[in-house]
Amino acid sequence: MSNFFKQFKYNIVLALIINLIFISIEQFYRIFNDILIFNLTFKSFFDQLIIHLIVVSIVSKRAIFIIYSILIIFVWFQLVHFSFYGTWIFPLEFMLFFTEFNEVIGTFKSVLHIVIFPTILVIFAIISIFILISKFKNRKTIPYFLPLFILMLIYTPIELYIKNQPYRHSKPNFEHNPIKNTIFALGNLTGIILPKKLFANSGLEQDIIKTPSIVEDKDINIVVIMGESLHKDFMSLYDYSYETTPFLNNLRNDTNFYYQSAISSSVFTMVSLGSFFNMLQKPDGTPQILSRNTCLFKMAKENNFKTYFYSTQSSSSLKGIKSYICPSSIDFLEDGSSITNDANKNPYDSFLVDKLDQIDFSKKSFVILHQRSSHSPFYENYPKEFEYFSKDLLKNDISLNQTSIDYMNAIRYTDFIIESIINKIKSKTSKPTYIIFTSDHATNIENKSFIHGNLNFKEIYQVPFFIYTLNNAKNLRNSFGDFPYISHYQISNLISKLLGYETKYSTFNKKEDFWVLGNDISGLAGYLKIIFDEKNNQIRVENK
Repeated sequence: MSNFFKQFKYNIVLALIINLIFISIEQFYRIFNDILIFNLTFKSFFDQLIIHLIVVSIVSKRAIFIIYSILIIFVWFQLVHFSFYGTWIFPLEFMLFFTEFNEVIGTFKSVLHIVIFPTILVIFAIISIFILISKFKNRKTIPYFLPLFILMLIYTPIELYIKNQPYRHSKPNFEHNPIKNTIFALGNLTGIILPKKLFANSGLEQDIIKTPSIVEDKDINIVVIMGESLHKDFMSLYDYSYETTPFLNNLRNDTNFYYQSAISSSVFTMVSLGSFFNMLQKPDGTPQILSRNTCLFKMAKENNFKTYFYSTQSSSSLKGIKSYICPSSIDFLEDGSSITNDANKNPYDSFLVDKLDQIDFSKKSFVILHQRSSHSPFYENYPKEFEYFSKDLLKNDISLNQTSIDYMNAIRYTDFIIESIINKIKSKTSKPTYIIFTSDHATNIENKSFIHGNLNFKEIYQVPFFIYTLNNAKNLRNSFGDFPYISHYQISNLISKLLGYETKYSTFNKKEDFWVLGNDISGLAGYLKIIFDEKNNQIRVENK
């Protein structure tokens, strides 16, 4: 026994040193990042020490190297994620990294600088750990510690699955270390999210709603422009100090133009569009989507509209979205890859203006134009001649950075595209036409970086909305009241009414509870219920 402890002391020393390396990485990063604080406690130190003591006692050095390589990779992902989003990684985001890989890579291209410090830290760690394990030849190996380590990893998902605790570990904890957050997040993903998705049992499923009754056969055109990541507070239409939307500013006093603030149905494009085009109010609307009863494209077809969906986004970006919008009911569907001939490359939004030439507006048409210009990396999504705002602004306005200037230029380009779309439609038809605009979600770029896909920031689900009528189309101002917000669900119902269907709304911006989903349409990635007090202030109620 004394010989065991004599050898095992080397394991303790090795585990202590490796533990200090991991703690140093985290605490250096916390000091570097002004959102986090230095938070080392004895419990945190001891928890990590036990893990390292088990790992360094495993018999096979190869297994130890593999385990630490994986741990270091996860730590790197956590640090980079925090640099970009301001949080540790949520459970579902591990899966989205693979299912939306091209989207992730495209976003990170514009912020490669954020990976420098985390990369330096993890390179130091992995080299140091490999040298230490190679040098410590007197460590005591314990055969059953590898299966013990595996049992530790699978304990959390098994416990969550058996006890059915969907909201336990569903969000990262700022005070946990990156390894602990990773173990808990993967536990929730494998123990809760994946089984529930596999068996289509979120526990939040809503009753399936029947298709509304057709009450009118309207000879009109409806054009919906769906913006991308558009932050309404960066639009001069909503009183932003820089003139980012000059065309829309000029429409303010036009009696045919109505605008107000909107709240999106999700902070993630695929979920937002799936909810919007299927008139989903709450999680989980998957059964409703599968029924196709309230798919706006199907409803349009059933009331004799020609249907169009044109998107600037690449086919790779749209691969999940298309399954949510009943494509069999879309007469003409084209994405940006149809012109770039590259599954991962999108054209400029002028593509949407050009596609209008292919539409016969003499026939009643339901047209969706899906933009890309205000999606990151912003500077890639508008032509160079639209660099209206320059870095010279940084000299006099400390609230700006290069990212926000790129974003302002993207919005200025969006304003130009909206103007071009409206002018093109005016030239092509004398039929009453309704042009509706909103955005899938917004982006929070007030921080060092820009953030979307996160329920923690209200800026990400506060989006613009306007409706503009042409050619003596019925003015809809009387369909809106004094309440300052409208939800995606209510906008969907407005479109349903224009398509000729019965609706429960007499006032579309009705004061009622709004729901905002996270990164999954089931609600398993989190959701918000937003209620309003007597002064119309928003009160966030998370998850349930």
